[in-house]
Amino acid sequence: MTTRLFSLWICAVALAAATPHAQDRVTAFVNVHIVPMDRETVLRDHTVLVKGDRIVEIGPSATVKAPSAALTIDGAGKYLTPGLAEMHGHLTGGDVALNERILLLNVGRGITTIRGMLGHPSHLVLRERVRKGELLGPTIYTSGPSLNGNTVPDEATATRLVEEQKAADINTESRSRSTARGVSGTSRAIGSVRSRM
Repeated sequence: MTTRLFSLWICAVALAAATPHAQDRVTAFVNVHIVPMDRETVLRDHTVLVKGDRIVEIGPSATVKAPSAALTIDGAGKYLTPGLAEMHGHLTGGDVALNERILLLNVGRGITTIRGMLGHPSHLVLRERVRKGELLGPTIYTSGPSLNGNTVPDEATATRLVEEQKAADINTESRSRSTARGVSGTSRAIGSVRSRM
């Protein structure tokens, strides 16, 4: 039951954020217990006011009142923690329906940011849909497809693939020409290791 209620909170906030003028909307989590990240304690019976995607006020529920137009979520007896970040996540290749379920499962468990370790072009579309509020999911940081000895047979291929990923706006370190040279060097090294095997 607690998991379902927590998931409903996340859904309510995500749906509120997807509505027009989301940056002006205030969401109030009232009567919650907060687990802060700066000390080992629990702040009991507090209110958290969120405007758009920013926390604007936190304080005891007796003193911090939700604005009358706010979306109010009563979390009496429940705990509110910061969103979690999955720093080594994997979405599937091009299976959009499965990826949508994976994103929903992440959000349902409190994960608000994922970093995908093995990218696919369809992940860029999912990232944009989440950003626009069309799909409920965590913020997505994705890499490009794997560049290794099986996919990069030569320097020209390495350069082309890195430049294509840069043009597609992949969130990786492969945004620079020096990385393209590094991948090319790695490709050459892999090629010479293969030739010695």
